[in-house]
Amino acid sequence: MLSVLVSVGGLAVLNGADSSAVKPIYGTLKGQVLATGGRRMLLLDNTGKILWKHKGGNCSDIWMLKNGNVLLADNNVVEVDPKTDKVVWSYKPAMQKGGGTFACQRLENGNTMVGENSAGRIVEVDPKGKIVFELKLPDCQSGSHNNLRHVRKLANGNYLAAYKAKAMVREYTPKGKVVFEVKVKPIAFSAVRLPNGNTVVGHINNVTEFDPKGKQVWQFDRKEIKDVKIGMICGIHVLPSGNIVMGIYGANTSKDGASLLEITRKKKLVWRYPGDKHMMGVQLLDEKGKPLAGPALR
Repeated sequence: MLSVLVSVGGLAVLNGADSSAVKPIYGTLKGQVLATGGRRMLLLDNTGKILWKHKGGNCSDIWMLKNGNVLLADNNVVEVDPKTDKVVWSYKPAMQKGGGTFACQRLENGNTMVGENSAGRIVEVDPKGKIVFELKLPDCQSGSHNNLRHVRKLANGNYLAAYKAKAMVREYTPKGKVVFEVKVKPIAFSAVRLPNGNTVVGHINNVTEFDPKGKQVWQFDRKEIKDVKIGMICGIHVLPSGNIVMGIYGANTSKDGASLLEITRKKKLVWRYPGDKHMMGVQLLDEKGKPLAGPALR
C-alpha cells in the first residue's frame, strides 16, 4: 500500500483530526499522497481522508523528506515538521516580485537546491542558509511570474529547468552550458530525467517523453481518458513501475473530475481524486507515508 502527500492551503491536521474532510478516491490507490496547490499542502490516505494539511503561499513543489519533514516551495522554501506544524528550516529568495521560487530539492549532502523564479537563477543553499552555488540562467526576465517552474539537480550534477513562458526544458552544466533542450506547448511546468536518459515533461495538455536527442518517444494527452475531465497537467511523479502520477490545476471537482490521478504507460487510469480545485506538485508515498524505494523520480 502507498500514500500520497498533497499541498493545498489549510491548517495543520494530523492523525485524522480532520476526519470530516473525506472525498473519495476512485480506483485503487496503494498508498498515501502528498500534493500542493490552492495555497495549502495536503497528505491523503488511500481513501481520500486528509491526514495533514498546512497553510502556504502559491505552492508548486513539495517533498516528503527521509526524516519525515515536508519541504515545499511557495515563493520561499520551507521545511515543516508535520507532527508540530512548526517551520524548522527556511530560505527566502532576495527577489520576490512575481514569485520568489516554485522549485526546491533536498540534496544528498544536506544542501537544498532552489530554482529562483523571480531572479532567474539556480542556487544551492547549505543548512545555515548560506548560498554555496549560483547559476544565472539566460532567457529570464527579472521579476516575472513566468520564468521557471520545476528545477531538478540530476545525478550527473547538471540541472534540468522547466521554463514556463519560453515553453521549453533545458539541461545546464554547473558552468551554464546547455547540453539538452526541448520545446513544448503551451508551457513547461515539470521535467523528470529517467534512468535510461529520457526526459518526461508535464506541460498542461500533455505528458511527453523525449529521448536524449530530443525526439518524442511517448505522449499522453489529457483527452485520452474519455470518461474523466482532466484540467491542466502540472507536477508529475514517475513511479518505479513506470506509472505517472499527476497534479492537476483548474480541476473539475465533480465525480467525473480529477485533481490528482495515476496512469499506466498504456494510458490506463489507476486511480483519481477529484477533491480539490488546484493541485500542482505531487508525490506518491508508501503505506506508511515514506518516500518510495527504488527509482521513483520527480
